Amino acid sequence: EPRHASMIRTSISPTMIQAGYRLNVIPSEVRATLDVRMHPSDNPETFLAELRKAINDPAVEVNFTARDVRPGTGSARLDFEGFKVLEAAVRKHYDTITLPTMSTGATDMAYLRAKGVQCYGIGPAIDIEDGPKGFGAHSDQERILESELYRFVRFHYDAVAELARAR
Repeated sequence: EPRHASMIRTSISPTMIQAGYRLNVIPSEVRATLDVRMHPSDNPETFLAELRKAINDPAVEVNFTARDVRPGTGSARLDFEGFKVLEAAVRKHYDTITLPTMSTGATDMAYLRAKGVQCYGIGPAIDIEDGPKGFGAHSDQERILESELYRFVRFHYDAVAELARAR
């Protein structure tokens, strides 16, 4: 399934292209920005070498600009009390099992995990309209169904209330 591709390999999306200054003038240079989601097992230098080889043009410069470099962290624990609370809330509101997955997007949780805090990214909203069309987070059609918003709020309320009770 295409949306899972970047969980098993490095993915590349051209997100910005800049060239030219007039409609009828061929540009002398072009700049393209690629959003590269590097798989944790891949080496950045090896990736750059493979990209240069695929382009196969010495006139094309390929540079890596590190954005916000987040600390590497391990997986969140599944035997932790917080996970069990989330698991119960998912079962109550969505009548399904909780299946941990690797997110391919960046998250500020990396900074907390680096300090030993157990963090879980949750997003159990169901999207039967746009999801199958490929419109997800950060797409030009990003939205949530009204019915799902209410269920999502109830899910979070119950999860937070249960976590507070557990303390």
